[in-house]
Amino acid sequence: MLCSSALKTEPMARRVSSPSSNAYVGPDDIWEVSRRLRLDEPLNGESDPRWVDTAEARGSYNLHQLYRSLGVDMTKSSGQRFRSQTPSGYYLFCGHRGCGKSTELRRIHDDLHAPDLYYVIFADAAQELDVNNLRYHDILLHLAGKLVERLEKDDIRIESVHLGKLEEWFTERVERHDTTREFAMEAKAGAAASGGLPLFGKLFARISSAFKTNSTYKEELRRNLQNYFTDFADAFNHLIEAATEAVRAASKGLQILFVVDGADLLRGDDADALFVSDVHQLRQVRGIFLYCAPIHLVYQSAGIRQNFDHVFRLPMVKVADVDGSPNEIGRATMRNILHRRASPDLFDPGVADLLIEQSGGHPRDLLRLLQNAFRHAEKDRFDREAAEAAVEEAATEFRRILVTEDYPVLAEIDSSLETPPHNERVRGLLYNLALLEYNNYYCRCHPVIRRIPAFVSVQMARASDTS
Repeated sequence: MLCSSALKTEPMARRVSSPSSNAYVGPDDIWEVSRRLRLDEPLNGESDPRWVDTAEARGSYNLHQLYRSLGVDMTKSSGQRFRSQTPSGYYLFCGHRGCGKSTELRRIHDDLHAPDLYYVIFADAAQELDVNNLRYHDILLHLAGKLVERLEKDDIRIESVHLGKLEEWFTERVERHDTTREFAMEAKAGAAASGGLPLFGKLFARISSAFKTNSTYKEELRRNLQNYFTDFADAFNHLIEAATEAVRAASKGLQILFVVDGADLLRGDDADALFVSDVHQLRQVRGIFLYCAPIHLVYQSAGIRQNFDHVFRLPMVKVADVDGSPNEIGRATMRNILHRRASPDLFDPGVADLLIEQSGGHPRDLLRLLQNAFRHAEKDRFDREAAEAAVEEAATEFRRILVTEDYPVLAEIDSSLETPPHNERVRGLLYNLALLEYNNYYCRCHPVIRRIPAFVSVQMARASDTS
């Protein structure tokens, strides 16, 4: 049993008067650092003391262009922030897994969810749906449910007459269909005392649950929606129109914005199906949509830019410039990220710099190297031996997934200022984080790959050929 004095001595993060760290540093106990590390946890903007503004360190990236595309003027000199409204818009927010997209999307929600701007409906597909088997049916039905849920939570009412299309779709295409009749009866039984928005809130919750848990009804619901998608899209459009009027009347926002996180976890074929093959279905629902998407999609085809109004990229933090020389702004930013998880006092000289350099400016990989260094450490601090072992472990992981033909491609791209070719191999390397994209759309291989003997051999052969 812990006594009160033991509880008081638990290592805690502390605040210091250091301008470089914005007066916040992580725990000064290595075991506490490990306990608190959450590699897949998005941060909720400035309200989280671990959050670091990385915009300057990423180069040309900022949210200004995205906000302007959404009709929003966030400049301090602007008295009117919503400068233009549009009935529909479809946008992609792309970047590598772990580069900070989820954190940025939550920042976008906080910036734009306001009475004089948007009523933001936020969905996290990674947490709320099955990203290992995700289709457009799942996302659109889930978004309809999230909209209904949010309206009910905010006590925003819609007259029953405006729900007629939605009710007709459910009755005709789900309740009366042979393969889903039993599911509809079970869903309605759980919402028997409800009506209007509460009823549909419960129905959509049951449908989303079926999609997430791989229910026996999952494929039948998808098949029904695919066969009668026009009916559902029509019903969803009526719901959005009625909800927009109700939101304005309640002074909660001027338009509805749907933000979908987590779809960047989709693998190649699944991502292609959602954002390329089935994009027509996504666009049949009239509204403003911002989808998180994997970086390799940008290198898919020109069709991506034709199907979406704009594609925004979140590049890596620049820990090195194009010529390989250290980028001090980027390194200071990554050091800030690192020290908000672990006190500077825990690192032997040069260890923090080693981890930062070998992360390639990838925030999650920096934390993964820190986690691996903890496991390799034989002391209660991060020493050089533990850090080198962590880097070698990361290099070994790449050796398992890369094939012989990958190394010449990586070496060629690593020495070029040109945009990588649009082919399947490059897309695979981007997806696997072997290639990291920086501002101005140039790429470099992940730094730990440069330690792999096969890559070193290719580099030596290239140097010999050019000498």
